[in-house]
Amino acid sequence: MSAGAVLAQDESGFIRAASVSKREAVVLSAIFPGLGQMTQGHKYKGISLFLGEAISMVMFINAHENYKTKQNIYDRDLNIFNSLASYEMNKVGMYYKTDADAKKLYKSLQNQNDDLDNLHTIRNTAVVVAVSVYAFNIFDAIFLSEDITESQRAERLEKKIRVSSVMIDRNPGILLSKRF
Repeated sequence: MSAGAVLAQDESGFIRAASVSKREAVVLSAIFPGLGQMTQGHKYKGISLFLGEAISMVMFINAHENYKTKQNIYDRDLNIFNSLASYEMNKVGMYYKTDADAKKLYKSLQNQNDDLDNLHTIRNTAVVVAVSVYAFNIFDAIFLSEDITESQRAERLEKKIRVSSVMIDRNPGILLSKRF
């Protein structure tokens, strides 16, 4: 190996141009929040938007399914309560036409109603969060995100900090310089 040989590889070979334009990034963001930001190099912002939307959607689906299940149970118990209130039946399911059973069933209906109200609130909150994340995502993709390629971002960084390989006394070395 000769003394003047450069041992380090040129870093410019590792810089690639972004293959997604701003318009394509907006379309990707419209498909699902965070995708456009991630393709434009804003990884943390994209992942945050993606996770925010995904979590709020999972919360909505879970609360909605629980709401439907609890609504069916509430309707069944309300029918039992109304049947016991009528004069025709003395026993419905495991409940008899007594004050103790009527109070127990009424208390159960109140608790179920409170649970339904809480699930309805969670469901609405999840929808508001999902719509807000989606709206911010579109706003960010159109107005806040720069139309900049990875190579342009690297050039900006290269102007501030430069790392290059050099030969110092016939030994390979690294030169780190910063412009002010």
